[in-house]
Amino acid sequence: MANKRRDIDIINLIKAGYKVENGDNNEIYVNLLGPKDSLYYGKKWSIVIEFSNDYPYKSPSIGFVTKIYHPNVDFNSGSICLDVLNQEWTPIYNLVTIFETLLPQLLLYPNPDDPFNIEAASLMKNNINEYNTVVQLYIDKYGLDITNQTKII
Repeated sequence: MANKRRDIDIINLIKAGYKVENGDNNEIYVNLLGPKDSLYYGKKWSIVIEFSNDYPYKSPSIGFVTKIYHPNVDFNSGSICLDVLNQEWTPIYNLVTIFETLLPQLLLYPNPDDPFNIEAASLMKNNINEYNTVVQLYIDKYGLDITNQTKII
């Protein structure tokens, strides 16, 4: 069941316009475009998704491969602090939901009160202008250029 659901979710993600690359065993790589009206707009980030044997009953492990400066993403590991992925996951969610809703909302609405990157969270809370400047510096340094990308969110 889990493998069939995973395969269906990957096919639906491809049908939604995302390029999916296979990794080792149960992992795939997908590019996420910075959503409009976010600081991250105009660049893309590589995301790794690792599926457990219990998928979809257990959430996939999702992380940024491309470095990103964000309060809810660990800069070194790329791990994401997002309750929906970590504690509130249900099989009703799928990969399209993750890429069209959950991850864009993460980039649009950082939550400095639940940080993985304490430095970014503190800067966001204490000096939003400086935070925005630092985010832009990291985007310029690490964000991937958008080429041959059809999916705009």
